[in-house]
Formats: sequence, structure tokens, C-alpha cells
Amino acid sequence: MAIIAEDGTGKTNSNSYVSEAELTTYASDRGVTITGTNAVLLIQAMDYVEQQNFKGTKNTDAQALQWPRYNVYIDTYYIESDSIPQLLKEAQMELALSIDGGLNPLTNEGRATKREKVDVIEVEYMDGARNVDYPTAFWNKIAKLLANGGGVSAVVMRA
Repeated sequence: MAIIAEDGTGKTNSNSYVSEAELTTYASDRGVTITGTNAVLLIQAMDYVEQQNFKGTKNTDAQALQWPRYNVYIDTYYIESDSIPQLLKEAQMELALSIDGGLNPLTNEGRATKREKVDVIEVEYMDGARNVDYPTAFWNKIAKLLANGGGVSAVVMRA
């Protein structure tokens, strides 16, 4: 499987926002050793990333992925409609690393554990606790790009 990274031109055949080499460098810079296959991890991460509700509008209907987009502001700065935000690239890579580490947000959830006892060790989770782990680094990176996840944003114009 070949990774075709979107470069901001709105490719019709892209399947990732980053290359396999970028994932390798990102992981290495953070002291993380990847055990899986980079291409598979990036595709799995994209399956989840592409389900998000992003700010702005896709540039064209023909582009394969949600980005590039226009009418997007992050921290009051306009994001050029021919670019892929670094936060988005990092979010995809964080999620790929999480998946490699055994945390895949696309896996089916089983029943929540109320109590588990093995010999003298006993675990009971709080009521309402998540049944699965939460990819915090991913959500911290992608939050500013989401239409409903980056907090309240408003533009004030005075006449």
C-alpha cells in the first residue's frame, strides 16, 4: 500500500496528510519506536481523522480528503486554503503512534468493567468512566481545527 500525502493541492488520490518518513522522524524525535508498519498505521489513523467535523469548507468536491479547506481561522489567523496545518499532521501522527501502542479509537467497545478481582488484587472503575483509553495527545492537537471542539470562536467587527 502506497502512502500518497496531501500537499495542499487537493489531490484526488491522497490517503494521508503525512508521509511514512515524517511519521518515522516524528516518532524518533520523541523516543518512540514504531513496531507496526508505517503505511498501515497512517491509514488507520486517517480512518478516524477523516470522520471529524472540521472548521471551514473543503476546497473541492473532487479532493480525496477533508483538507485543504478554506474559511478556516486558528487563533484568529487565517489558514491558507492551499496548506495542510501542522496541527493536523501532528494529530494524525499522534493517533498513528497511539494505534501502534494498542489504543485504537475505531475498535469496538466491550462491556465496561464494574469490578475485577484476581487473587487479592481488585479493580473497580468509577461509574460513568470510559471503557476505553482516550488518545489525549491526538485530541489536544486536533481540537483547534474542529468546528465544535476548539472552543468558542467568534469574529467581532465594529462599524
